[in-house]
Amino acid sequence: MEKQSYQYIENPLHVTRREFITIGGIVAAFLALPAVWIKMVTSSNNNYILARTKGLYRDDEKASIRVSHANKSVARYYKEFGGEPLGHLSHELLHTKYINRTKGLS
Repeated sequence: MEKQSYQYIENPLHVTRREFITIGGIVAAFLALPAVWIKMVTSSNNNYILARTKGLYRDDEKASIRVSHANKSVARYYKEFGGEPLGHLSHELLHTKYINRTKGLS
């Protein structure tokens, strides 16, 4: 049998171990940046929501009329215009209708 000879050609893109680790660190940093930005945005939104909630509860505690059936304006609306509570006209005027708008998002 004939002896076969093989030619080994070195990969033209030669990266040392140190360069590989450096490149990997840079890639990891760029991949982590959006996560940091999202965390900053959500934490600031959460702080805003907590402050808003606290303010709404504080305003509710200060309010003299805390239920709708004790509100004189609502009673006057039903007496003069709306008919009866849970009636057809009051339902049409006071209640909102849900429209599913998620179809165009995907």
